[in-house]
Amino acid sequence: MKQNLKSTLLTFIIAVMLCAMPVAAMAEEAEAPEALGKTFIDLLDQKDSDRWYASNGWSNGGTFLSGWRDDHVIFEDGKLKLLIDDKPCAQDKAQCSDKPYASGEYSTTQRYGYGKFEVRMKAVKGDGVVTGFFTYGADSDGKADEIDIEILGKNTTQFETNYFTKGVGMHSTIIPLGFDAADDFHDYAFEWAPDSIKWYVDGKLVHTETGSRGELPSAPGYIIANMWPATKTNGWANEYVYPGKTQIAEVDRIAYTLSKQQPETNVDPSTPVKQGRSVDLLVEDARELKVFKIGQTEMAPLRFVMESLHATVKWNAAKQEIIVNDKLSKSEMIFKVNSNVAFINGLKTMMKNPVILNNGHAYVPLLVLTDGIGADVIRKDGKVSISRGNE
Repeated sequence: MKQNLKSTLLTFIIAVMLCAMPVAAMAEEAEAPEALGKTFIDLLDQKDSDRWYASNGWSNGGTFLSGWRDDHVIFEDGKLKLLIDDKPCAQDKAQCSDKPYASGEYSTTQRYGYGKFEVRMKAVKGDGVVTGFFTYGADSDGKADEIDIEILGKNTTQFETNYFTKGVGMHSTIIPLGFDAADDFHDYAFEWAPDSIKWYVDGKLVHTETGSRGELPSAPGYIIANMWPATKTNGWANEYVYPGKTQIAEVDRIAYTLSKQQPETNVDPSTPVKQGRSVDLLVEDARELKVFKIGQTEMAPLRFVMESLHATVKWNAAKQEIIVNDKLSKSEMIFKVNSNVAFINGLKTMMKNPVILNNGHAYVPLLVLTDGIGADVIRKDGKVSISRGNE
């Protein structure tokens, strides 16, 4: 006897504003714990595509005056170099996410739990420049946790510690360095435990947080190094002034040492929700897992959407490809990172926007996903729903 399958419904609540506002995604119920990253030391003499990716094709918006481009993350002289300049933005701002500048960001593909996070780097001097090393990740409710080391170019003789828990932050502390961080390489680190965060400079403990100023982070995070030009920060970083030449932050080493104790709720927001549940995309903090709107194209988190619809998603690191198989529609979709070419059931399809990576998640045009599996997009009362009927 033919069995009816309940239709799967994903509810998207989208606020339409003059500028494309990000919307955050929250899984109501997740099935499987994620595998957290293990201890490593990376000397950064070449790119490791299994562990890292370079952000490309999007911008954080807000105070960020640049778009991320993977050609602004280079490996040279045995070091990772992160760049800021106006190439190719001066000729075509669309290639820089409609920002006047391009910059580099390098992120792990996995999240990491409690442990020691280390970087050896040389920062960049200049008003509006921010050189950062931090962790960023969301808990099972989709709220962002973050632990920061930031060196502001307006004064590179000091650095700033900070942390955010469930999107709530601003526990900032300014630490004098006793040297100029833009002159030479130095070692910076933070040690994250359930009851404390400790920051180190050249092996010396310089600051500790114990939660007295606000709950400490508990969600695993991606390890990220970046450099970006700032605007409208109310004096925090000063206004960015482009010097007319490429600015380069250098990173010599990144390391992570796993602690024995790890967070108990290691649930990745991109893991599947059980059939019949709904997933809300709410207008929230831009730090959270989000759906982008690039021009008129809605970019959806591929794994989150497709696994919520009970499709399987596999990653081929060697080819930088994502393969989606959906048993219900008997469809196969193949996407390649940074490419606007997809293969839907073997047929070549040109997409308006390429696949982009953001905080370890691949984003693709929403309508390409729904067309590929024969789902309907329903728009009513400011809500956008993905639905497919019974079979």
